Amino acid sequence: MHPAKLKEYVVEAIRLCETSLPVDVKNRLKEAYECEEREVPRKILGALLENVETAEKEGKPICQDTGTLTFYVKRGEWREDELRRIIVGAVVEASGKIPLRPNAIDFPSGRNSGDNTGRFIPWILWEPGTESLEITVVAKGGGSEAVSSLRVLPATAGRKEIFQTVLESVAQAGAKPCPPIVIGVGIGPSSDIALDLAKRAVYLRPLGKRHENSVIAGMEEDLLRKINRLDIGVHGFGGVTALDIHIEYASIHPSSMAIGVVASCWALRRATLKVHEKSASITSHNISLTS
Repeated sequence: MHPAKLKEYVVEAIRLCETSLPVDVKNRLKEAYECEEREVPRKILGALLENVETAEKEGKPICQDTGTLTFYVKRGEWREDELRRIIVGAVVEASGKIPLRPNAIDFPSGRNSGDNTGRFIPWILWEPGTESLEITVVAKGGGSEAVSSLRVLPATAGRKEIFQTVLESVAQAGAKPCPPIVIGVGIGPSSDIALDLAKRAVYLRPLGKRHENSVIAGMEEDLLRKINRLDIGVHGFGGVTALDIHIEYASIHPSSMAIGVVASCWALRRATLKVHEKSASITSHNISLTS
């Protein structure tokens, strides 16, 4: 595929990410709306669903905070430097075309680039996998990012301490991350690994899909029930607090266990572009593009 054509597809993937809520997320919102009996939370959930429908219909961003763009890339046979140029160029084009709010500010100078690019931004994570090119774009808003947390426990800590860490993080966050939220928990030997796993748990696994390890899957189900009993609820007005929780883990160090907790607001935005030898497809919600 010609680089210019691939750039067009990346722009389209960004557009779908920003304007169309993934079907698993939308279905969870609908379930929450149908199950909610209290007037205020139900009205807010209804307004969120109406917002989603309007964004899809008009091709406008779901939220005014169009986030910081992160790309998880399996590069296939493409060179890393070439893909970086294509992705950065696509972000610049998408920023003006969709449009996206300019969210990339250079810290030393305080200047906003105006096109969502800057030092190391967009953030690109190179994934294993060389059979074909696959790019997942994620838009992470600043409100939900502000409540991310990290705690390092002794390696002897167990289920009780992990649950307490997560519940304290959610309770302290309250309504700040615009619940109902999706929560990712990363367990690992160090802080960077734990937070990376937590973010992957939020964005790279569909809602409702449990971890393949039965112990972790059981922890997810139990934690979700406990979190929703906090009754922080929709934008702080009670009801469902979390649409789902995903836990991912790596082997820990003999003396430490890092716990990263990351939340996405209700507008969990992602889209995946898959490029094969003679075709490409982009999936977000139930929309696909083939060439």
